[in-house]
Amino acid sequence: MRRPNALLLIIIFLIVLTLLACQAAPTITPPTETLAPPKPTQATPTTEEPNPTPTSTSEPTVYVYQPNPDLPAGFTQLVEQQMLPQAQGAANEIAYTFEFGSINPVGNWVYALVAPFPTVTDEVSTNWLQNLWRGQPEDAIQTLLVAEDDLPALTTILGEPGQTVQTQAKDQMLETAWTTQNTWAIIPFEEIQPRWKVLLIEGQSPIHKDFKADHYALNVPISASPLEPDESFTVPSELEALHLSNLDPSKITTVMLTGVTALVRATAVGMDQRGVLVPGENIAAIMQEADILHISNEVPFAQNCPPHTLGSYLVFCTPESYMELLRSIGTDIVELTGDHFQDYGQEGMLFTLGLYAKEGWPVYGGGKDIFDARKAVKLEIKGNKLAFIGCNAKSPNFAQASETASGAYHCDMDYMAQAVRELKAEGYLPIVTFQHEERYLWSPNASMVRDFTTVAEAGAVIVSGSQSHVPHYAEFYGESFLHYGVGNLFFDQYGIAPNTDIGFLDRHVFYEGRYLGVELIPIQFIDKVQPRLMTAEEKAETLSVMFDTMRMWWKDENNQPVMPAWK
Repeated sequence: MRRPNALLLIIIFLIVLTLLACQAAPTITPPTETLAPPKPTQATPTTEEPNPTPTSTSEPTVYVYQPNPDLPAGFTQLVEQQMLPQAQGAANEIAYTFEFGSINPVGNWVYALVAPFPTVTDEVSTNWLQNLWRGQPEDAIQTLLVAEDDLPALTTILGEPGQTVQTQAKDQMLETAWTTQNTWAIIPFEEIQPRWKVLLIEGQSPIHKDFKADHYALNVPISASPLEPDESFTVPSELEALHLSNLDPSKITTVMLTGVTALVRATAVGMDQRGVLVPGENIAAIMQEADILHISNEVPFAQNCPPHTLGSYLVFCTPESYMELLRSIGTDIVELTGDHFQDYGQEGMLFTLGLYAKEGWPVYGGGKDIFDARKAVKLEIKGNKLAFIGCNAKSPNFAQASETASGAYHCDMDYMAQAVRELKAEGYLPIVTFQHEERYLWSPNASMVRDFTTVAEAGAVIVSGSQSHVPHYAEFYGESFLHYGVGNLFFDQYGIAPNTDIGFLDRHVFYEGRYLGVELIPIQFIDKVQPRLMTAEEKAETLSVMFDTMRMWWKDENNQPVMPAWK
């Protein structure tokens, strides 16, 4: 066997090396981790449709709000506070706005027919108002003032206005109405203030707690509406829980201030003969409606009070059984500034205080000592913070509360003014009542005016006289309402002098920390025991006399004499 040629083998080896050198070098990579296959999972039952809607079209619809310039300014501000979604130009947006109407209701805007406060008329009909609005007045009232931005809303419910409707700046309407004869106005509820008188329209008033907007001629319904026609449109979910309105009747607080209560002499004889509840049976219902019914009871209760007789004696007491009358009318707070609180001494006063405490009735203006007597009663009802404080401004013989003795608080006007300022600083609306000089005329005397204006300047929103046996006139002093005397409530002075047979229940209205004003409710005594509400004719006559007396005494906002043209 022949061996291979050595030279040939060398040549073959070199050729093989050359071929290997011509191939690409390999890329070096780190070793990769081998992942275990996923474990099988158990199927979860589902209620989805077999062929679900693709994700791109299942996004929820977004409702975005677009403003409406025709809406009242107050409504627009209320909407802005809700922080509703605004347009973003995204898919699935439906733009909507608010407009007048009730197709998709989301709220309402309430207006009030108002006149200058010293107006005798109390109520009008819907037809009367519509005729005046359309330029066909039925009586002396010839002009209705309306703000420009309220005109669109009112037009939707009253129609196109006639020449009797005049637009005016909001801050000029009150002065114009007060100084121009036969001129009234329509304003939004939130603009009511004490110098306006709110008139009823067929029994409905927005300052009454039983107000029913659906039955009221100046209620403007407001609905949500799509910008583009869409029969499938529904109220956005963010609005369903809201009711956008300028009035919530549950926030109205009413305070009724009354005059002299003295269950003695002929009044007491009548109670014994005809029943303890007889004095209040004609007026109890209207008094019970008040959130706070104020009673100024001048007379102490006594455990051994002797039987009453007719006569003119002046040392008074009341048997405990008469408490039932005060319960029946809905008493909530008792003023003790009266002249006769001390008639049965320390024992009678402490006994009386104990009876009131058992009923849960706070008292002020009198107490177990001077510190108790001059203390204010602070209340918060339906969001309104109210404070009552009072004193006796007559001779100190009538008010002798001291550091060691019970009694009524004799007025220290420096203290009263400072107390009112402090209450105001604490966020309370101060109500000050006086037992002041007795005067059998419609007008007050100089000392009454001095003391009433002193506490008004300090910040009292209401100042009322509890002492008068005949009613006195009222006036405004700056932002304060002053009624110098409201007359008797339960006392036997019927027929002894002119006007001792009439009096007033003053119903004051508060809303969201503001004083809106007062309704004067006159009463007529039938005899020495029992008053009743006046008839419409009697009320008109009484208010006419009162307002005629007031005309010479009224002051403008700068406390300067003014002769209003409202007569």
